[in-house]
Amino acid sequence: MNECPCCSQSLLRCISKNKVYWFCPDCRQEMPDLESVIKSQKKKENIAKLNRLYGCDDLTLETSS
Repeated sequence: MNECPCCSQSLLRCISKNKVYWFCPDCRQEMPDLESVIKSQKKKENIAKLNRLYGCDDLTLETSS
């Protein structure tokens, strides 16, 4: 379960206008999905490492939609 980074209360998963987000009922504001942010950052770091290892400037990872 996700917790608010400000107050550590449980976050509510909400959907609005085709967007999924987390909401803290205690702080009464939308909160970032920190787990997704960290995963995205690690993915970018791994791509940069592969680029350096193989001498590529434009290596990207394809994802299926």
